Amino acid sequence: MSLPASAVDAEGSALSAGSRLGPSLLSRVAAWAVPTEISVVTMAVLLPVLRAGWVDWDDPINFLTNPYYRGLGWGQLRWMLTATVMGHWIPVTWLTLGADYALWGMKPFGYHLTSLLLHAASAAVFYLIARRLLGLAVPTASPLVSGFGAVVAALFFAVHPLRVESVAWITERRDLTSGLFFLLTILAYLRAHERPPAVRAGWRWAAVACAALALASKSIVMGLPLALVILDVYPLRLLGPRPRAWVGARAWAVWREKVPFALLAIGAAAIAFHVQRSTGYLTDAEPAARVVMVFYSVWFHVWKTFVPLNLAPIYELPYRLTLLDPPYLLSTVATLATTTAVWFLRKRWPAGLATWAFYLVILAPVSGVVHTGNHLGADRNTYLPCAGFALLVGALVIVVAEAWRRGRLRTAIAAVAVVLIASWIVGLAGAARSQAGVWHDPETLWRYAIEVEPGCAICNHNLGVILGARGDHAQALALLEHARALRPDRSDFYSSYGVLLLEMGRRQEGLAALRYRIAKNPGDFTARTNLGIALIEDGRLADAISQLEQALRAKPDSVPALDALGRALLTDGRGDAAMAAFERALAVNPTDSVGRLGMARVFLARGDRAAARAQYEILRERDPQLAGRVEQEFR
Repeated sequence: MSLPASAVDAEGSALSAGSRLGPSLLSRVAAWAVPTEISVVTMAVLLPVLRAGWVDWDDPINFLTNPYYRGLGWGQLRWMLTATVMGHWIPVTWLTLGADYALWGMKPFGYHLTSLLLHAASAAVFYLIARRLLGLAVPTASPLVSGFGAVVAALFFAVHPLRVESVAWITERRDLTSGLFFLLTILAYLRAHERPPAVRAGWRWAAVACAALALASKSIVMGLPLALVILDVYPLRLLGPRPRAWVGARAWAVWREKVPFALLAIGAAAIAFHVQRSTGYLTDAEPAARVVMVFYSVWFHVWKTFVPLNLAPIYELPYRLTLLDPPYLLSTVATLATTTAVWFLRKRWPAGLATWAFYLVILAPVSGVVHTGNHLGADRNTYLPCAGFALLVGALVIVVAEAWRRGRLRTAIAAVAVVLIASWIVGLAGAARSQAGVWHDPETLWRYAIEVEPGCAICNHNLGVILGARGDHAQALALLEHARALRPDRSDFYSSYGVLLLEMGRRQEGLAALRYRIAKNPGDFTARTNLGIALIEDGRLADAISQLEQALRAKPDSVPALDALGRALLTDGRGDAAMAAFERALAVNPTDSVGRLGMARVFLARGDRAAARAQYEILRERDPQLAGRVEQEFR
């Protein structure tokens, strides 16, 4: 299936300024110069992310305590194909992270560099897509004007502060991999409909391959087949604007080429749902609450796109959602009004309906229809869904420029409009650069989050945990108690609260808090591990061993639980069992210093000082600080 002749002619006039001059070297250089420059600008704006480290927002689970992704060996590759960490199946994303480890080890700079390069590449691809789509949407525009509109659209997409979360947060690498392959799918699909039949099939299968990689990077792109259908309706016009034109031999050819995309998307959706349900990450919410979530999410992300103020790492899901509360009622009215408006204007403004439909389709998986996590919205959710709005901004530039060129708009007014749009883009870039600094380290992140939303219970809790680990117990206690007061329903806060109380010497209160959390959620292996460690310190070894064994039934490869179990067993005089626990911990994580020290102590308890010293020497090489504290034991 090829484009209508009028569309091909329109795109040719809008896209190929050098086509009338022949395929000269100059035109080829120019064709690559603009997307390259957009990539460079994108990297320059977001360069502060390279100074960021790991954050305590899922990074510990995904990377810091996860040895399985580290490298590109067969063991790591097999794990990547089956891993469901935190409810996600993302083998392609894990592949990029494994490559990062092979190159950089655990240095966050390298991971951030890869993320930045992926986003810069997406910016360049987005420009190539925008150049084609805007050329089709405004066929009367000159090539220069159409190209300028595509540049504005690409910059609006690339340097928007909403992009920062996906780029600066290493956990969200999946946004960048899925986003790049999604955009490459769209580009290859458009190229397939530009080319002669002899080469069209190659581009079509390239699009299918990129779609598979996108879906294996993050399931949020499962709406891709519907996005292609929207493009078929407008601006490609391969399907007529009325549903009755969607049947027949000509329409069947369009539908037939969507079959591989649909099969891939259905498979990815089924895997994603199974993984999230089996790992317990699906949110249990009433149908009425889900409706509120959906309407709020739809309007929330539109609002943040055009008014990107008070961005935060989490917009917390409240305890109750009621449609009649002003924020949710206004979001519902605004969503319904926008949907109604673009539908009634579909003949005069088909781009509006196409953009809105694309937004709803791509946002749907994270809109609340199937909800996971503790957030009501997220900056990262806008990475692809709001890309259509960037095209509308580019189209606005083209309309203004064309109106001026044809004498329908005075020069002064056109100049003011261009200055305003340019200032808007520059302002977005400045805000993005500032936002990138927020992700520098965990304390900076959560202090900023509390400034934006003082009532965020998770933000108060997370900052309290950081301060507690640093030894600032008074401030930490105040923050954790404030978090509990804000959300008394969140029993998970009691785990950190209990640990802090133990560190402060308030043992009975700390043990009670940990037991409360376990009573509410028996599967919380972290709380059980912390309780087990506390019981070891109290000399209650039998109870400690019981708690740690239950923790390991929930998570058999938990290194802290294995180390604590080994310690309890060794203290109880069960050296062989302790050795087995430490060996399991080291099999999971060969760099585990606590497990290495445990093995040395087991050998020492057996009277084998040579073997104990050998283990100690390994410990001293890998963790000199810990080795220095226990040196007297092995002299």
